[in-house]
Amino acid sequence: MIQENQEQELELDQTEEVQEEMESTEESTEEKVEKPVEKPELTLEQKRGILKRQLTKVEKELGIVEKPRKEESELPKKSEGYSLQDIRALSDVHDDDVQEVVDFAKFKGISITEAKKNPTVQTILKQKTEERATASATNTATGRKGASKVSGEDLLDKFNQGDVPEKEEDLKKVIEARWTPKK
Repeated sequence: MIQENQEQELELDQTEEVQEEMESTEESTEEKVEKPVEKPELTLEQKRGILKRQLTKVEKELGIVEKPRKEESELPKKSEGYSLQDIRALSDVHDDDVQEVVDFAKFKGISITEAKKNPTVQTILKQKTEERATASATNTATGRKGASKVSGEDLLDKFNQGDVPEKEEDLKKVIEARWTPKK
């Protein structure tokens, strides 16, 4: 009997829990219904995208096939031709600096002629010209120096300091320098 009472109490507890859950879900659905769902406004691009997808879907359903359009990126780009004025402006600019001037003009949105007249560009061009002049004046090559001939007097000075030449030719030069009268 006790067992039956316990089972009845368990069933009551379970039914109460189920009823509470149902009531809570009913309240939550009522809350959902009562609150109007606010949709954020779509931007122009989003609306255009939605319309394009809808159009594509309708075209597929109707069997309409359109030739694919070439997008702007697929179209051949206009070659970067320089005007005669640009060529004249760049005529006295070193080949390595031309791109620098062109990039500055594009960055500022001005013509190449105006860019070349800009004090900033002129400073950069002067600095690079000076660097080139310095580099060309400095011997940057690791060239070998030719063997210099040692005079008899130099060999005689070394001999007097105790450095005896090993080559027979050098010894002859020392002797000649010793016996030759100085002018």
